[in-house]
Amino acid sequence: MKERTKRYAKVFLFTFLGVFILWLITRNQDIDKIWEELRQANFFWILLAIFSGFLSHFIRAIRWNMLIRPLGKTPETSTTFYSLMTGNLANLAVPRLGEITRCVTLAKHSKHPFNSIAGTVVAERIFDMLSLVVLMFLTIVFQFSYLKGFLNDLVVKPLMKMIGQNSLLLFLLAIAGLGLLVFFFRYMKKTNINKEGLSGKIKRQILGFWKGVLTLRDMENKMVFILLTVAIWTLYFFTVYFIFFALPGTSMLGVSAGFTILAMGTLGIVAPVPGGIGAYHFIVITTMTEVLGIVSESATSYAYIAHAAQTFTIILLGGFSWLILSVKFKDSKTQPVAKPPVS
Repeated sequence: MKERTKRYAKVFLFTFLGVFILWLITRNQDIDKIWEELRQANFFWILLAIFSGFLSHFIRAIRWNMLIRPLGKTPETSTTFYSLMTGNLANLAVPRLGEITRCVTLAKHSKHPFNSIAGTVVAERIFDMLSLVVLMFLTIVFQFSYLKGFLNDLVVKPLMKMIGQNSLLLFLLAIAGLGLLVFFFRYMKKTNINKEGLSGKIKRQILGFWKGVLTLRDMENKMVFILLTVAIWTLYFFTVYFIFFALPGTSMLGVSAGFTILAMGTLGIVAPVPGGIGAYHFIVITTMTEVLGIVSESATSYAYIAHAAQTFTIILLGGFSWLILSVKFKDSKTQPVAKPPVS
């Protein structure tokens, strides 16, 4: 009961925080102008953005299967896709809950150990983080003249101040953490894992998790994995870019602006609020007004539509996926177990 109360309290707190940020963003704006901009939206471009989002999730499921393959039997792509979307749906309620949810769901339906599946998700996230770093770097390089002042005030100065005050401590902690990690996994490999008792079980769980992480190294066709990653981020770009043309106030923006919004908006999506609500809007609106020179009402309309399109895609596909997996799991439980023939 206490755990459930904590979970509900966390959902309420994060949702309230997101809604509060939305209120701060729109409180001094002309709501009538925003509403008029929304009424003029061209739904053809919004539907194209939603379709791009669907394709990105499907390709993500194919890519995830590539990481699972070295563990043994590969799940059906449909099962992996349903698990992924169920996790994305959970993320709308509680940030980061989706990672656990999709691991639990796929482990249940694929018969792979949970810890190994979780390891593949960590491997995937490591690669995604590297991809985001590359995207941010390219965005800063090509948009440096527009972004330098914005990033300097919003990111660099606060970060340098924090690092400057704690630089020695951060450096020592990083070295100590890395050393402990290396020592820990070397110790695990050398120790007899079949030893009975709690320590043996813990070792098995951790090494199973590490086996999942190492699928990034052990998988076949690494170039295909990279190409799928490029395809995913290209489709993410289109979910941002197509919506430019849905609104009169943003229809003049080009490809470079699309990459800028993709890079900055992704930072809002990963913020610790449900579905990036509030944080995504704040970053996108600020970037559009301060960097791209878009009027605040048009920027606000764009942020609302872009976020709503992404959220709608996740709710639709996530709800459908959860329903399919629930029926599938129920059917598998009710199927009679085949008895061996009597000789």
